Amino acid sequence: MRDTVGILVALTFLLRVKGEAPRGGYCIEKQCFAVFQDQVDFGTAQKHCEDNNGHLMTVRSLISHSILLILLGIHTGNYWIGLQLPIGQCPDQALGLRGYRWITGDNETEFQNWGHFDDVCSSNCISVSKYDFEWKEQPCNSKIDGFICEYKLHSPCQHVMVKGDESVMYENPLGFKGDNLLVLPLGTIATLKSLGSKYICHVEQWIQAPWNCDVFNGGCSHDCSSVNHEPVCTCPSGKTLQDNNVTCEYALNDPCHDSGCAHLCQKKDDSYACMCHHGYALAEDGKECKDIDYCKGYELENDKCVDVDECFMGPCEHECTNTIGSYICSCFDGFISKTEDANRCQLLCLAEECPTECDRSKTYQCYCPIGYLLDDRNGSSICVDIDECEMGSYCHSNCTNTYGGYLCSCYEGFDLVGEHDCVERESTEGSGFTTAYTPSAKHPTERPFTVKAGGLIGMIVCIVVVILVMVVLIHLILKRRGNLDIAFESQGVGNHDLQQVSTDKYHKLSFDRHFII
Repeated sequence: MRDTVGILVALTFLLRVKGEAPRGGYCIEKQCFAVFQDQVDFGTAQKHCEDNNGHLMTVRSLISHSILLILLGIHTGNYWIGLQLPIGQCPDQALGLRGYRWITGDNETEFQNWGHFDDVCSSNCISVSKYDFEWKEQPCNSKIDGFICEYKLHSPCQHVMVKGDESVMYENPLGFKGDNLLVLPLGTIATLKSLGSKYICHVEQWIQAPWNCDVFNGGCSHDCSSVNHEPVCTCPSGKTLQDNNVTCEYALNDPCHDSGCAHLCQKKDDSYACMCHHGYALAEDGKECKDIDYCKGYELENDKCVDVDECFMGPCEHECTNTIGSYICSCFDGFISKTEDANRCQLLCLAEECPTECDRSKTYQCYCPIGYLLDDRNGSSICVDIDECEMGSYCHSNCTNTYGGYLCSCYEGFDLVGEHDCVERESTEGSGFTTAYTPSAKHPTERPFTVKAGGLIGMIVCIVVVILVMVVLIHLILKRRGNLDIAFESQGVGNHDLQQVSTDKYHKLSFDRHFII
């Protein structure tokens, strides 16, 4: 049965990248994208993607455009995407996609980002660069800096369930390695760091090595053989197979051969040192191993470890799945786990408008992800993306709005320093590279302080009313002061001789009084 499953893996797994490894990539849901820095023309780039069961990237939506910003964040130059003008056809701004077609043969799109229009009837294809991300037309036979491939993923696996602090290293078919990969497509290999055990992803489940010898040597570190139609890892002369069934260790004429180590033995010149698997410590005799956390995740009943259902205590904010000796937290649709606390969830928004997150005990208290504004529409609340670029971001040169944030970039010949500033690039003889930068993209799932759109209008109206009231008060005070001055002048008339006042003087006095008022 295992061998049959291994053959299925060999037949269905075709995504492992051939040739040059990608310089960067990004995976989301059931798609992966990879950046290749190889100076080739459009046709060669597409063939490279097809050889790995993919095609040049299609940028059909604002989400795809946002992924493009991430992919080219630290790469300079121009890169092919999967958009070309059919042979014998001229570009026409009145047509969809100006008469161009995606490499998949259609012209369906919800997003366009054209640069300068070139009405020359020639074989043109589209490239992009990080400096403006506009779609640039140029001859398909031109050799530019690289290209971006797009791959469809099938039957991805969940992360391997391990006990305690066990660490797992993943390597996906695109060649990306790490212990925190989010998407694990068909053919991903998982290796337990402490034991060296290996697993391969096949149709949403993990198969432990050794598997079919035709698939990556069955996961064996040396040779893979078939014994009674079952794959078996074998070792060269002088070595023996370890407990993980995939790696080899020294045997005869080795001090470790008769060491008596309970778990592992490490050769040290003519001597040896016993070692223990992860979760165990060396006993006092230097050979045996004892469990560091005896019955961790279990309860001791009648000298036996019985699994504890940790989910009963409600450690997870959304959903909890009990496992042997541990538990796994997961989030509802539209949410992702928080980086700082995997037991809690935060709202995920990858669109211009998203629903709010409201307090279940206080339905009137709702929140939006950072970079979004809480707005009331027809009696209901909604989160609307803020265009930080129009509101005046801190970008020194170019600003590109994204869902929940923005990206700063620099003009050609300049490099990004920090998150916002641009400095002129210092040319280095013989080097065609520039200083790499990390795009200043705000994370869309932090909870910010929110202000409703109606509240902003109310604040502005209140400020205007206060200013008007202050103007009226000042006017009344000045008027009252003028009347008091006239009254004092009238009281002083009896202390002086009467004088004849001419018509000109009377008019002047009248004018002065009106001026004071």
